[in-house]
Amino acid sequence: MYYVQELITEQLPLSPSSDTDGAADQTAVAGGASTITRHDGLPAISVRSVMAMSLPAIIEQLAQAAVGVTDTVVAGHIPGTANTVAAAAAAVGVISYLQWLSGLLNSCLGVGASAIVARSIGAKRIRVANRVAGTAVAGAFVLSVATALLLFLFASQVCSIAGLHDQAHDFGTMYLRIMTITIALQGAGQIGMACLRGAGDTVRPMWITSGVTVINIITCCTLTFGLFGVPAMGIRGIAIGTMIAYLIGGLATLLLLLGGWSRLRLQLRHFRLVPHILRRLLRIGLPSWTEGMLLWLGQFLIVIFVISANDKAVGVSGATMAAHNAVIRIESLAFLPGFGFGIACAALVGQCLGAGRPDEAEHAARLCNRLAVGTMTVLAIPMVLAPRFLLGLMIDSPPVVNLGVWPLVLAGLAQPGFALSISKGSALKGAGETVWPMLATVTGMALVRVPALLLTVYICARMGQPALGLLAVWVGIFLDLNYRGLVNWAAFKTGNWKTKRV
Repeated sequence: MYYVQELITEQLPLSPSSDTDGAADQTAVAGGASTITRHDGLPAISVRSVMAMSLPAIIEQLAQAAVGVTDTVVAGHIPGTANTVAAAAAAVGVISYLQWLSGLLNSCLGVGASAIVARSIGAKRIRVANRVAGTAVAGAFVLSVATALLLFLFASQVCSIAGLHDQAHDFGTMYLRIMTITIALQGAGQIGMACLRGAGDTVRPMWITSGVTVINIITCCTLTFGLFGVPAMGIRGIAIGTMIAYLIGGLATLLLLLGGWSRLRLQLRHFRLVPHILRRLLRIGLPSWTEGMLLWLGQFLIVIFVISANDKAVGVSGATMAAHNAVIRIESLAFLPGFGFGIACAALVGQCLGAGRPDEAEHAARLCNRLAVGTMTVLAIPMVLAPRFLLGLMIDSPPVVNLGVWPLVLAGLAQPGFALSISKGSALKGAGETVWPMLATVTGMALVRVPALLLTVYICARMGQPALGLLAVWVGIFLDLNYRGLVNWAAFKTGNWKTKRV
């Protein structure tokens, strides 16, 4: 996600007038969504045009979240004791971190591809957009195959490092090995959809993700609980159902790119790894990739050291990870609409800058910010007022629910600051300015989240409450999200992103 004449000069000397390789109708913005457009084909920046682009992205984000929520809810209600439920939910939680990792490994290509595709569409260089998208998708496929192979071979060791023990470890190892089958197509599909969004098409990714969600709900419930005469598989059914859904989603994305039903019309020759395009993608995407990897590493270390230690104090293996994952899943229903506005913001900023209209890019970014902050704040209210009820719907295990109550309250209170971080960070990335969001994440993790976590753990231990380790985790997250929002806001305020070259 996340100049015009100099956009692609290295070995791609294409003039805007000649760059019409399969160009789609430039008057449609969101894959066919109805918007008001000007003579240059870009949307008139208004609430209507922003919603036309962001609403499909919001639906897509929520549908994507529904996959994780479904897996968590199904794991949280499998037959067995409270300890078995906690072990299953903990395994699903750890695997979600590993799926996050596999997606992050491709983000160095996705952010650069989205930014360049958006600029190319704004400058009416469709041929450039096709070449960049094809190289990015091919690169993501190769990288995902390597990632899948490593995770399959070392699945047991990875789950042990993540702090899973006993039944939770067995569940996690089995789940991870099944999920590696789909990582390659999932990675290629992820980058393909990023390119589509950069081109302003948020409707078709929405339909694909919604289809993945429906398939996941049907297959997971059927295979796990043995519906419609199918043998009950337990947690194995969750893994197989999710694998099937993601395989179909990745295949559908590739067929969409090849079928020419969007602004991007790829051919097999576009899926060639072109070195100079890869260098350009990496130059833009590496800061964002570093940002994401450092954030993931910090989160994963928290899982290993804090959450595992907290389980010993609680006395229920996997309970803390299960509670942590449940809080994240509930929180995602509030922050993912913000990411939807962020996707629209990055695409609009990139396209407006590509068309040489920086003032309209700024106007689009400010409008997206107001919509993101307002939406996420409203959706956070139930998290603050009814945390126990929401957690009870997610996990049928009293120890897990008790651990998650105050962390969920903190997650709700963090949403306004998180919205600011998402919207301003997306605007910067849409302009190709990925260094400041990276610095916000790095300094937030090192100077805010970790120190606040350690201080809170120390205070809880001094108070004789070692089982409050998960609360300490979310104190650090709360402060970090607000800090990142302020840093991204300050970077956006300078206006230097308006002259950023990609």
